[in-house]
Amino acid sequence: MGKFCCCNCIFSCICSCIFQILCTIIVIFGIIVLAIWLIWRPNKIHFQVADASLAKFDFSPSTHTLDYDLTLSFDIRNSNEKLGVHFDFIEAMTTYHHKKFATTSLELFYQEPRNTTTLHPVIKGQSTVELGSSEKSDYENEKKNGVFDIFTMFSMHIRFKSGWITTGKIKFLVGCSLKVPLKSDKISSSTFERTKCVALPNWTKS
Repeated sequence: MGKFCCCNCIFSCICSCIFQILCTIIVIFGIIVLAIWLIWRPNKIHFQVADASLAKFDFSPSTHTLDYDLTLSFDIRNSNEKLGVHFDFIEAMTTYHHKKFATTSLELFYQEPRNTTTLHPVIKGQSTVELGSSEKSDYENEKKNGVFDIFTMFSMHIRFKSGWITTGKIKFLVGCSLKVPLKSDKISSSTFERTKCVALPNWTKS
């Protein structure tokens, strides 16, 4: 009976020690995670189109062909003090009244903390675009005014970096609703206004 009680005491002590060790590990792990979060705590990355212009934007109703030449000046601001950003993938998809007419890949780069990078994508070519009667009417009105409503969406894959630590890849979309003036001697008063872009609600991690 005495041996049995002794074995029970030893077993209880071992279980108690294991429990205390596990609790200590959990607390230390929680402190490390909190410290990393406080150090890294990423701020928003800001996106703006600083300038945009159309050298050409001609739609042919007979062939449903859009001939375009769009130039953008796209600013990306990393406001983080300690986090750099790897831009591993950037693609611009451009639409006119919800009709996609161009997809363009942009140069990849690494952005230092508290830094602004300006990209200058040139979106140029011809595409077949099916415009309805109301959209054709909008096109004619916008052509007369010399300013076109164009939506550009930037799809990106990024990774945050601090020292030797780099996060996993983060995917997200940024949308920019633009009123872009057509370059013309007849319309000299039309100027582009700097436009803020907004993050679209589909942030995912991979």
